[in-house]
Amino acid sequence: MLSLSAAALMPATAATPPPRFLHVGTYAPLGQGLYSFAIAADGGLKPLGLTANARSPSWLAAQGHHVYAAEEGADHVAVYIQDAHGRLELVQRQPSGGRGPVQLSLSNGHAWVAHYGDARFAALPLQADGHLGETESWPSCAGPDCRPGPQQAAKAPPGSQASSGHEAPHAHMIQASPDGRWLLGTDLGRDRLLVWPLKSGAPKAAAFELALSPGSGPRHFAFHPTDARWVYVLQEESSTLSTVELTAAGPRLIDEISVLPAGFAGTSYASDLLVAPGGRHLYALNRLHDSLAVIALAQPRRPRLLDHHWVHGSYPRSACRAGRHLFVCNQRSDQLSHFDLGRPEQPRFTGRQTAVPSPAGACSL
Repeated sequence: MLSLSAAALMPATAATPPPRFLHVGTYAPLGQGLYSFAIAADGGLKPLGLTANARSPSWLAAQGHHVYAAEEGADHVAVYIQDAHGRLELVQRQPSGGRGPVQLSLSNGHAWVAHYGDARFAALPLQADGHLGETESWPSCAGPDCRPGPQQAAKAPPGSQASSGHEAPHAHMIQASPDGRWLLGTDLGRDRLLVWPLKSGAPKAAAFELALSPGSGPRHFAFHPTDARWVYVLQEESSTLSTVELTAAGPRLIDEISVLPAGFAGTSYASDLLVAPGGRHLYALNRLHDSLAVIALAQPRRPRLLDHHWVHGSYPRSACRAGRHLFVCNQRSDQLSHFDLGRPEQPRFTGRQTAVPSPAGACSL
């Protein structure tokens, strides 16, 4: 198969204290739950212990003193509270509203959940005490015209054998725009970006649908940090990044670039997309190519690929930013890689790697 709240997409300010703790969700059976660490000023990680959860808590999001985990193997969202020492205690488990929750985000008074298994999205109200209210869910698509896209991406690199998720619709991400106007979701199986006017709870109106390149597999997206009309969509199977403008009449496709090096041939799967400190760059992760791509946003309509950095691991599924530190979850090599972001355009691998079995997603508090 980031999520980040809208606030996490905005550039950090000098007055914001850096996160003190990192929590990492894992895939069972190798991973046994959530692994917690204290973050040192230099980005070093001190293990704090394991919070057992055999249900594959593969995606994490944080708000206040709470951590929310999408239990991909159990179709629930687990709610934890963090104590002053960074340790977690389970306080609630709530049905997620579908099968195979793979991503969640927190904003506008709700936890928003995307389900890969049955292509449903869900809204769970966030209560004042951090607990979740009753789940509302809705399908990515209903009716006989919900046909998936082709198995092979039209714009895949030469020789690519990337093929996944196009036998049926598959929701992969949902998040509200930072300006509170729109709710966006991706359907990887149908190659669609869905856009709803943002109201309270589940959308009542039909979505705008933007068709992306056939077979591309839209997975994750990120908003421009200072102009919410621009959203950047990462396609898993074509390893491309689409620039989309949000307008009152619906989303418009403006541009598309590869997140792989020029001349690349073979198979790679793009996975995650983050905004760099300062808001002038994006980071995209490539699995099998095992790289961190740096993309410039000097011209919001025309992002430009700058460079690639080896992640020093295998199959980077996601990454978590904590102040000037970036922690990459290398799923197949069972470790985190640490990058220093003192120069956002030039992430620097520090040599630090931390063993975590089958890391899938992380959040910081």
